[in-house]
Amino acid sequence: MNNKTRNIIITAVFSAMIFVMTAVLHIPVASGYVHLGDALLYVSAMLLDMPWALIAGALGEGLADVASGFAAYAPATVIIKVLIAICFAVVKKKNSKLLSAFSAVMTVPAGVITVGGYFVADLIISREYAVVDIPGNLIQAVASAVIFIIIAAALDKIKIKDKIYKK
Repeated sequence: MNNKTRNIIITAVFSAMIFVMTAVLHIPVASGYVHLGDALLYVSAMLLDMPWALIAGALGEGLADVASGFAAYAPATVIIKVLIAICFAVVKKKNSKLLSAFSAVMTVPAGVITVGGYFVADLIISREYAVVDIPGNLIQAVASAVIFIIIAAALDKIKIKDKIYKK
Protein backbone atom coordinates (compact mmCIF):
# COMPACT_ATOMS: atom_id res chain seq x y z
CA MET A 1 0.00 0.00 0.00
CA ASN A 2 1.41 3.40 -0.88
CA ASN A 3 2.00 6.12 1.73
CA LYS A 4 -0.82 8.41 0.59
CA THR A 5 -3.41 5.63 0.82
CA ARG A 6 -2.06 4.56 4.23
CA ASN A 7 -2.23 8.16 5.49
CA ILE A 8 -5.79 8.61 4.24
CA ILE A 9 -6.92 5.39 5.93
CA ILE A 10 -5.18 6.15 9.25
CA THR A 11 -6.50 9.73 9.19
CA ALA A 12 -10.05 8.48 8.59
CA VAL A 13 -9.77 5.96 11.43
CA PHE A 14 -8.41 8.60 13.83
CA SER A 15 -11.09 11.10 12.74
CA ALA A 16 -13.76 8.51 13.54
CA MET A 17 -12.22 7.58 16.91
CA ILE A 18 -11.81 11.25 17.86
CA PHE A 19 -15.43 11.88 16.83
CA VAL A 20 -16.72 9.01 19.00
CA MET A 21 -14.58 10.00 22.01
CA THR A 22 -15.87 13.56 21.65
CA ALA A 23 -19.50 13.32 20.53
CA VAL A 24 -20.57 10.04 22.08
CA LEU A 25 -18.40 9.54 25.17
CA HIS A 26 -18.71 12.94 26.80
CA ILE A 27 -19.92 14.41 30.08
CA PRO A 28 -22.23 17.43 29.86
CA VAL A 29 -21.14 20.52 31.85
CA ALA A 30 -22.45 24.09 32.25
CA SER A 31 -22.60 25.15 28.60
CA GLY A 32 -20.97 22.27 26.74
CA TYR A 33 -19.29 18.98 27.49
CA VAL A 34 -16.04 17.44 28.67
CA HIS A 35 -14.59 14.71 26.47
CA LEU A 36 -11.45 12.68 25.87
CA GLY A 37 -11.22 13.19 22.11
CA ASP A 38 -8.24 15.47 22.67
CA ALA A 39 -6.21 12.55 24.03
CA LEU A 40 -6.67 10.75 20.70
CA LEU A 41 -5.91 13.96 18.86
CA TYR A 42 -2.56 14.09 20.70
CA VAL A 43 -1.87 10.47 19.72
CA SER A 44 -2.84 11.03 16.09
CA ALA A 45 -0.58 14.09 15.88
CA MET A 46 2.31 12.00 17.20
CA LEU A 47 1.64 9.24 14.64
CA LEU A 48 0.63 11.11 11.51
CA ASP A 49 2.50 13.62 9.41
CA MET A 50 1.49 17.26 9.81
CA PRO A 51 -1.37 17.77 7.34
CA TRP A 52 -2.98 14.42 8.17
CA ALA A 53 -2.90 15.04 11.93
CA LEU A 54 -4.49 18.45 11.44
CA ILE A 55 -7.24 16.93 9.31
CA ALA A 56 -7.96 14.12 11.81
CA GLY A 57 -8.33 16.52 14.73
CA ALA A 58 -10.26 19.22 12.91
CA LEU A 59 -12.62 16.77 11.22
CA GLY A 60 -13.27 14.51 14.22
CA GLU A 61 -13.80 17.26 16.77
CA GLY A 62 -15.46 19.76 14.42
CA LEU A 63 -18.06 17.19 13.35
CA ALA A 64 -18.56 16.22 17.00
CA ASP A 65 -19.57 19.80 17.80
CA VAL A 66 -22.08 19.76 14.95
CA ALA A 67 -23.49 16.36 15.97
CA SER A 68 -23.71 17.35 19.65
CA GLY A 69 -25.71 20.53 19.06
CA PHE A 70 -22.80 22.97 19.35
CA ALA A 71 -22.39 23.85 15.67
CA ALA A 72 -21.69 27.48 16.56
CA TYR A 73 -18.45 26.30 18.19
CA ALA A 74 -17.32 24.14 15.23
CA PRO A 75 -15.24 26.88 13.52
CA ALA A 76 -13.48 27.71 16.81
CA THR A 77 -12.99 24.01 17.52
CA VAL A 78 -11.35 23.46 14.13
CA ILE A 79 -8.88 26.31 14.76
CA ILE A 80 -8.16 25.23 18.35
CA LYS A 81 -7.63 21.57 17.43
CA VAL A 82 -5.35 22.45 14.51
CA LEU A 83 -3.19 24.54 16.87
CA ILE A 84 -3.06 21.66 19.36
CA ALA A 85 -2.12 19.16 16.64
CA ILE A 86 0.70 21.45 15.51
CA CYS A 87 2.18 21.36 19.05
CA PHE A 88 2.39 17.58 18.98
CA ALA A 89 3.39 17.28 15.34
CA VAL A 90 6.43 19.46 16.02
CA VAL A 91 7.45 17.21 18.94
CA LYS A 92 6.90 14.11 16.81
CA LYS A 93 9.87 14.97 14.61
CA LYS A 94 12.20 14.78 17.62
CA ASN A 95 11.04 11.43 19.00
CA SER A 96 10.73 7.87 17.87
CA LYS A 97 8.20 7.13 20.63
CA LEU A 98 4.76 8.57 21.30
CA LEU A 99 5.48 9.18 24.96
CA SER A 100 8.55 11.20 25.78
CA ALA A 101 9.32 14.06 28.11
CA PHE A 102 8.63 16.44 25.22
CA SER A 103 5.26 14.95 24.31
CA ALA A 104 4.17 14.85 27.96
CA VAL A 105 5.16 18.52 28.36
CA MET A 106 3.20 19.42 25.20
CA THR A 107 -0.01 18.56 27.05
CA VAL A 108 0.49 21.83 28.97
CA PRO A 109 0.44 24.21 25.97
CA ALA A 110 -2.34 22.06 24.50
CA GLY A 111 -4.35 22.66 27.66
CA VAL A 112 -3.62 26.37 27.55
CA ILE A 113 -4.74 26.48 23.90
CA THR A 114 -7.93 24.62 24.83
CA VAL A 115 -8.85 26.81 27.80
CA GLY A 116 -7.78 30.07 26.16
CA GLY A 117 -9.25 29.21 22.77
CA TYR A 118 -12.67 28.34 24.14
CA PHE A 119 -12.60 31.38 26.43
CA VAL A 120 -12.14 33.59 23.34
CA ALA A 121 -14.80 31.58 21.46
CA ASP A 122 -17.22 32.05 24.36
CA LEU A 123 -16.56 35.79 24.40
CA ILE A 124 -17.60 35.87 20.74
CA ILE A 125 -20.44 33.32 20.78
CA SER A 126 -21.93 33.34 24.26
CA ARG A 127 -20.38 35.90 26.62
CA GLU A 128 -22.22 34.71 29.72
CA TYR A 129 -20.45 31.35 29.54
CA ALA A 130 -16.89 32.61 29.05
CA VAL A 131 -15.92 32.30 32.72
CA VAL A 132 -18.33 29.46 33.52
CA ASP A 133 -16.66 27.23 30.92
CA ILE A 134 -13.13 27.60 32.30
CA PRO A 135 -13.39 24.83 34.96
CA GLY A 136 -14.86 22.35 32.47
CA ASN A 137 -12.16 23.13 29.93
CA LEU A 138 -9.48 22.74 32.62
CA ILE A 139 -10.90 19.35 33.60
CA GLN A 140 -10.95 18.31 29.94
CA ALA A 141 -7.34 19.43 29.44
CA VAL A 142 -6.04 17.56 32.50
CA ALA A 143 -8.05 14.41 31.77
CA SER A 144 -6.88 14.43 28.14
CA ALA A 145 -3.26 14.77 29.28
CA VAL A 146 -3.55 11.83 31.67
CA ILE A 147 -5.34 9.62 29.14
CA PHE A 148 -2.81 10.56 26.44
CA ILE A 149 0.07 9.51 28.69
CA ILE A 150 -1.60 6.17 29.44
CA ILE A 151 -2.50 5.46 25.79
CA ALA A 152 0.89 6.60 24.46
CA ALA A 153 2.75 4.41 26.95
CA ALA A 154 0.63 1.40 25.98
CA LEU A 155 1.06 2.04 22.25
CA ASP A 156 4.82 2.47 22.66
CA LYS A 157 4.97 -0.86 24.45
CA ILE A 158 3.49 -2.61 21.42
CA LYS A 159 5.66 -0.52 19.05
CA ILE A 160 2.68 0.93 17.18
CA LYS A 161 4.82 3.26 15.05
CA ASP A 162 6.75 0.29 13.67
CA LYS A 163 3.53 -1.59 12.91
CA ILE A 164 1.83 1.32 11.17
CA TYR A 165 4.83 2.42 9.14
CA LYS A 166 6.59 -0.88 8.42
CA LYS A 167 7.83 -0.92 4.90
